[in-house]
Amino acid sequence: MTKILFTGATGLLGKYFIAKKPPKYRLFGTFYKNSTISENNFYKLDIADRNAVLTLFKNIKPDIVVHAASLGNVDYCESHKNEAHTVNVIGTQNVLYACRIIGAKIIFTSTNAVYDGKKAPYSEKSPVKPLDEYGKTKAEGEKLVLKSKVSYIILRLMTMYGWPQKGGRNNPVGWIIEELENKRKLNVVSDIYNNYLYAGQAAEVIWKIIQKNKKNEIYNIAGSECINRFELALKVAKVFNLDPSLMMPVKSTFFKGLAPRPKNTCFDTKKIERVFKFKLHSVAEGLKKMKDEQEA
Repeated sequence: MTKILFTGATGLLGKYFIAKKPPKYRLFGTFYKNSTISENNFYKLDIADRNAVLTLFKNIKPDIVVHAASLGNVDYCESHKNEAHTVNVIGTQNVLYACRIIGAKIIFTSTNAVYDGKKAPYSEKSPVKPLDEYGKTKAEGEKLVLKSKVSYIILRLMTMYGWPQKGGRNNPVGWIIEELENKRKLNVVSDIYNNYLYAGQAAEVIWKIIQKNKKNEIYNIAGSECINRFELALKVAKVFNLDPSLMMPVKSTFFKGLAPRPKNTCFDTKKIERVFKFKLHSVAEGLKKMKDEQEA
Protein backbone atom coordinates (compact mmCIF):
# COMPACT_ATOMS: atom_id res chain seq x y z
CA MET A 1 0.00 0.00 0.00
CA THR A 2 1.48 3.36 -1.08
CA LYS A 3 2.15 5.65 1.87
CA ILE A 4 1.50 9.36 1.53
CA LEU A 5 2.66 11.93 4.09
CA PHE A 6 0.95 15.34 3.91
CA THR A 7 2.67 18.16 5.81
CA GLY A 8 0.37 20.92 7.00
CA ALA A 9 -2.65 18.64 7.03
CA THR A 10 -4.84 21.04 9.03
CA GLY A 11 -4.82 23.65 6.24
CA LEU A 12 -7.55 24.16 3.64
CA LEU A 13 -5.92 21.91 1.04
CA GLY A 14 -5.22 19.22 3.64
CA LYS A 15 -8.90 19.04 4.59
CA TYR A 16 -9.99 18.31 1.02
CA PHE A 17 -7.01 16.06 0.29
CA ILE A 18 -7.95 13.86 3.27
CA ALA A 19 -11.62 13.80 2.26
CA LYS A 20 -10.84 12.71 -1.31
CA LYS A 21 -8.35 9.93 -0.52
CA PRO A 22 -8.84 6.99 -2.89
CA PRO A 23 -8.64 3.40 -1.64
CA LYS A 24 -5.28 1.61 -1.58
CA TYR A 25 -3.38 4.56 -0.11
CA ARG A 26 -2.28 4.95 3.48
CA LEU A 27 -2.34 8.58 4.51
CA PHE A 28 -0.32 10.28 7.24
CA GLY A 29 -0.34 13.96 8.13
CA THR A 30 1.51 16.54 10.16
CA PHE A 31 0.37 19.71 11.90
CA TYR A 32 2.13 22.42 13.87
CA LYS A 33 -0.53 23.97 16.07
CA ASN A 34 -3.27 22.08 17.90
CA SER A 35 -5.01 19.78 15.48
CA THR A 36 -8.73 19.16 15.22
CA ILE A 37 -8.02 15.97 13.28
CA SER A 38 -8.91 12.88 15.29
CA GLU A 39 -7.18 10.29 13.10
CA ASN A 40 -4.32 8.27 14.56
CA ASN A 41 -1.92 8.82 11.67
CA PHE A 42 -1.41 12.55 12.27
CA TYR A 43 1.60 13.93 14.11
CA LYS A 44 2.71 17.28 15.49
CA LEU A 45 5.85 18.45 13.68
CA ASP A 46 7.96 21.59 13.47
CA ILE A 47 9.40 21.41 9.96
CA ALA A 48 12.13 23.87 11.03
CA ASP A 49 13.55 21.11 13.27
CA ARG A 50 15.64 18.93 10.93
CA ASN A 51 16.13 16.11 13.41
CA ALA A 52 12.41 15.92 14.17
CA VAL A 53 11.59 15.85 10.46
CA LEU A 54 14.10 13.09 9.72
CA THR A 55 12.98 11.00 12.71
CA LEU A 56 9.32 11.15 11.68
CA PHE A 57 10.08 10.41 8.04
CA LYS A 58 12.23 7.41 8.98
CA ASN A 59 9.45 6.08 11.20
CA ILE A 60 6.71 6.45 8.58
CA LYS A 61 8.82 5.75 5.47
CA PRO A 62 6.42 7.50 3.06
CA ASP A 63 6.65 6.87 -0.66
CA ILE A 64 5.41 10.38 -1.46
CA VAL A 65 5.49 13.56 0.62
CA VAL A 66 3.00 16.32 -0.21
CA HIS A 67 4.72 19.32 1.34
CA ALA A 68 2.06 21.96 2.03
CA ALA A 69 3.18 23.16 5.48
CA SER A 70 4.12 26.83 5.28
CA LEU A 71 3.50 30.32 6.58
CA GLY A 72 0.93 31.46 4.02
CA ASN A 73 -0.35 34.76 5.37
CA VAL A 74 1.15 37.28 2.95
CA ASP A 75 1.09 40.29 5.29
CA TYR A 76 2.39 38.27 8.25
CA CYS A 77 5.31 37.06 6.15
CA GLU A 78 6.07 40.63 5.09
CA SER A 79 6.38 41.78 8.71
CA HIS A 80 8.03 38.56 10.01
CA LYS A 81 10.64 37.90 7.32
CA ASN A 82 12.97 35.79 9.45
CA GLU A 83 10.14 33.52 10.57
CA ALA A 84 8.84 33.23 6.99
CA HIS A 85 12.32 32.22 5.80
CA THR A 86 12.73 29.71 8.63
CA VAL A 87 9.42 27.95 7.92
CA ASN A 88 9.12 28.26 4.15
CA VAL A 89 12.77 27.90 3.15
CA ILE A 90 14.62 26.10 5.95
CA GLY A 91 11.54 23.92 6.57
CA THR A 92 11.46 22.92 2.89
CA GLN A 93 15.20 22.23 2.99
CA ASN A 94 14.64 19.89 5.94
CA VAL A 95 11.78 18.07 4.22
CA LEU A 96 13.88 17.62 1.08
CA TYR A 97 16.80 16.31 3.14
CA ALA A 98 14.56 13.69 4.76
CA CYS A 99 13.03 12.76 1.39
CA ARG A 100 16.50 12.21 -0.04
CA ILE A 101 17.54 10.03 2.91
CA ILE A 102 14.49 7.76 2.71
CA GLY A 103 14.02 7.87 -1.09
CA ALA A 104 10.61 9.59 -1.13
CA LYS A 105 9.21 11.74 -3.94
CA ILE A 106 8.09 15.28 -3.05
CA ILE A 107 5.04 17.18 -4.26
CA PHE A 108 5.81 20.78 -3.35
CA THR A 109 2.91 23.22 -3.18
CA SER A 110 3.94 26.64 -4.46
CA THR A 111 1.86 29.70 -5.31
CA ASN A 112 0.78 32.31 -7.85
CA ALA A 113 2.75 34.77 -5.67
CA VAL A 114 5.95 33.71 -7.47
CA TYR A 115 4.83 35.90 -10.41
CA ASP A 116 4.98 39.71 -10.54
CA GLY A 117 1.51 40.18 -12.03
CA LYS A 118 2.63 42.26 -15.02
CA LYS A 119 2.38 39.75 -17.89
CA ALA A 120 -0.59 37.44 -17.33
CA PRO A 121 -1.58 34.79 -18.16
CA TYR A 122 1.31 32.84 -16.66
CA SER A 123 2.39 29.43 -17.90
CA GLU A 124 4.77 27.05 -16.20
CA LYS A 125 7.58 28.53 -18.33
CA SER A 126 6.90 32.15 -17.34
CA PRO A 127 9.72 33.84 -15.42
CA VAL A 128 9.47 33.73 -11.64
CA LYS A 129 9.59 37.30 -10.22
CA PRO A 130 7.92 37.50 -6.78
CA LEU A 131 7.02 40.91 -5.33
CA ASP A 132 6.37 40.07 -1.67
CA GLU A 133 8.24 38.14 0.99
CA TYR A 134 5.84 35.18 0.90
CA GLY A 135 6.34 34.80 -2.85
CA LYS A 136 10.10 35.13 -2.45
CA THR A 137 10.24 32.33 0.13
CA LYS A 138 8.14 30.03 -2.05
CA ALA A 139 10.29 30.79 -5.09
CA GLU A 140 13.34 29.92 -2.98
CA GLY A 141 11.60 26.69 -2.00
CA GLU A 142 11.07 25.86 -5.67
CA LYS A 143 14.80 26.37 -6.35
CA LEU A 144 15.68 24.02 -3.50
CA VAL A 145 13.35 21.36 -4.92
CA LEU A 146 14.82 21.67 -8.42
CA LYS A 147 18.42 21.23 -7.27
CA SER A 148 17.70 18.60 -4.59
CA LYS A 149 18.08 15.43 -6.74
CA VAL A 150 14.76 14.28 -5.23
CA SER A 151 12.00 13.19 -7.63
CA TYR A 152 9.54 16.07 -7.57
CA ILE A 153 6.36 17.75 -8.69
CA ILE A 154 6.02 21.51 -8.19
CA LEU A 155 2.41 22.71 -8.05
CA ARG A 156 1.79 26.43 -8.36
CA LEU A 157 -1.63 26.76 -6.81
CA MET A 158 -3.84 29.79 -7.38
CA THR A 159 -5.53 31.49 -4.40
CA MET A 160 -7.84 28.78 -3.02
CA TYR A 161 -11.29 28.83 -1.48
CA GLY A 162 -13.45 26.33 0.37
CA TRP A 163 -14.61 25.52 3.90
CA PRO A 164 -11.60 25.63 6.24
CA GLN A 165 -10.90 23.16 9.03
CA LYS A 166 -12.52 24.11 12.32
CA GLY A 167 -10.31 26.85 13.76
CA GLY A 168 -8.36 27.05 10.49
CA ARG A 169 -7.33 30.18 8.62
CA ASN A 170 -10.09 31.69 6.49
CA ASN A 171 -9.90 32.33 2.74
CA PRO A 172 -11.43 34.97 0.46
CA VAL A 173 -14.76 33.21 -0.03
CA GLY A 174 -15.13 32.17 3.61
CA TRP A 175 -14.40 35.74 4.68
CA ILE A 176 -16.99 37.22 2.29
CA ILE A 177 -19.67 34.75 3.43
CA GLU A 178 -18.96 35.44 7.11
CA GLU A 179 -19.09 39.22 6.68
CA LEU A 180 -22.29 39.22 4.60
CA GLU A 181 -24.06 36.73 6.87
CA ASN A 182 -23.36 39.10 9.76
CA LYS A 183 -24.72 42.07 7.72
CA ARG A 184 -21.38 43.85 7.88
CA LYS A 185 -20.38 46.30 5.18
CA LEU A 186 -17.10 45.46 3.49
CA ASN A 187 -14.67 47.00 1.04
CA VAL A 188 -13.49 44.56 -1.61
CA VAL A 189 -10.51 45.09 -3.92
CA SER A 190 -11.46 45.49 -7.57
CA ASP A 191 -8.03 45.72 -9.23
CA ILE A 192 -6.41 42.40 -8.24
CA TYR A 193 -7.13 39.54 -10.67
CA ASN A 194 -6.86 35.78 -10.06
CA ASN A 195 -8.53 32.65 -11.38
CA TYR A 196 -9.64 31.46 -7.96
CA LEU A 197 -9.24 27.75 -7.26
CA TYR A 198 -11.74 25.55 -5.43
CA ALA A 199 -9.64 23.58 -2.94
CA GLY A 200 -11.63 20.41 -3.62
CA GLN A 201 -10.53 20.42 -7.26
CA ALA A 202 -6.93 21.17 -6.24
CA ALA A 203 -7.01 18.04 -4.05
CA GLU A 204 -8.44 15.98 -6.93
CA VAL A 205 -5.62 17.13 -9.21
CA ILE A 206 -2.98 16.15 -6.65
CA TRP A 207 -4.48 12.68 -6.23
CA LYS A 208 -4.54 12.33 -10.03
CA ILE A 209 -0.84 13.28 -10.19
CA ILE A 210 -0.10 10.66 -7.52
CA GLN A 211 -2.12 7.95 -9.30
CA LYS A 212 -0.48 8.65 -12.68
CA ASN A 213 2.98 8.64 -11.04
CA LYS A 214 4.07 11.90 -12.65
CA LYS A 215 7.48 13.23 -11.67
CA ASN A 216 9.92 16.06 -12.37
CA GLU A 217 7.22 18.41 -13.68
CA ILE A 218 5.78 21.82 -12.81
CA TYR A 219 2.04 22.42 -13.06
CA ASN A 220 0.01 25.61 -12.69
CA ILE A 221 -3.40 24.83 -11.19
CA ALA A 222 -6.26 27.32 -11.08
CA GLY A 223 -9.94 27.81 -11.80
CA SER A 224 -11.20 28.58 -15.30
CA GLU A 225 -12.10 32.27 -14.86
CA CYS A 226 -9.81 35.28 -14.52
CA ILE A 227 -11.76 37.75 -12.36
CA ASN A 228 -11.08 40.39 -9.73
CA ARG A 229 -11.85 40.03 -6.02
CA PHE A 230 -14.98 42.21 -6.20
CA GLU A 231 -16.38 40.12 -9.07
CA LEU A 232 -15.71 37.04 -6.95
CA ALA A 233 -17.60 38.63 -4.04
CA LEU A 234 -20.63 39.32 -6.25
CA LYS A 235 -20.70 35.67 -7.35
CA VAL A 236 -20.47 34.55 -3.70
CA ALA A 237 -23.41 36.78 -2.77
CA LYS A 238 -25.48 35.35 -5.63
CA VAL A 239 -24.79 31.66 -4.91
CA PHE A 240 -25.27 32.00 -1.13
CA ASN A 241 -28.26 34.37 -1.38
CA LEU A 242 -26.52 37.21 0.47
CA ASP A 243 -26.88 40.98 0.11
CA PRO A 244 -24.44 42.40 -2.51
CA SER A 245 -25.34 45.99 -1.59
CA LEU A 246 -23.19 45.62 1.55
CA MET A 247 -20.06 45.49 -0.61
CA MET A 248 -18.13 48.41 -2.04
CA PRO A 249 -15.41 48.04 -4.71
CA VAL A 250 -12.12 49.77 -3.82
CA LYS A 251 -8.62 49.98 -5.29
CA SER A 252 -5.85 48.02 -3.58
CA THR A 253 -4.27 51.33 -2.52
CA PHE A 254 -7.27 51.76 -0.18
CA PHE A 255 -5.62 49.30 2.22
CA LYS A 256 -2.52 50.88 3.72
CA GLY A 257 0.54 49.07 4.98
CA LEU A 258 -0.13 45.71 3.32
CA ALA A 259 2.46 43.66 1.42
CA PRO A 260 2.69 44.52 -2.29
CA ARG A 261 0.26 42.41 -4.32
CA PRO A 262 0.79 41.49 -7.96
CA LYS A 263 -2.10 42.96 -10.01
CA ASN A 264 -2.87 39.97 -12.22
CA THR A 265 -1.45 36.48 -11.67
CA CYS A 266 -4.04 34.58 -13.72
CA PHE A 267 -2.69 31.29 -15.04
CA ASP A 268 -2.50 29.69 -18.44
CA THR A 269 -3.75 26.20 -17.46
CA LYS A 270 -3.39 24.47 -20.86
CA LYS A 271 -0.75 22.04 -19.54
CA ILE A 272 -2.77 20.69 -16.60
CA GLU A 273 -5.90 20.41 -18.76
CA ARG A 274 -4.04 18.61 -21.55
CA VAL A 275 -2.10 16.18 -19.37
CA PHE A 276 -4.95 15.18 -17.07
CA LYS A 277 -7.97 15.83 -19.34
CA PHE A 278 -9.29 18.05 -16.56
CA LYS A 279 -12.17 20.50 -16.94
CA LEU A 280 -11.35 23.20 -14.45
CA HIS A 281 -14.22 24.65 -12.43
CA SER A 282 -15.67 28.07 -12.99
CA VAL A 283 -16.20 30.14 -9.84
CA ALA A 284 -19.94 29.41 -9.96
CA GLU A 285 -19.24 25.66 -10.15
CA GLY A 286 -16.80 25.77 -7.24
CA LEU A 287 -19.16 27.86 -5.12
CA LYS A 288 -22.02 25.47 -5.90
CA LYS A 289 -19.88 22.61 -4.58
CA MET A 290 -19.24 24.61 -1.41
CA LYS A 291 -22.96 25.21 -1.01
CA ASP A 292 -23.66 21.50 -1.49
CA GLU A 293 -21.09 20.68 1.20
CA GLN A 294 -22.78 23.12 3.57
CA GLU A 295 -26.17 21.52 3.00
CA ALA A 296 -24.98 17.90 3.15
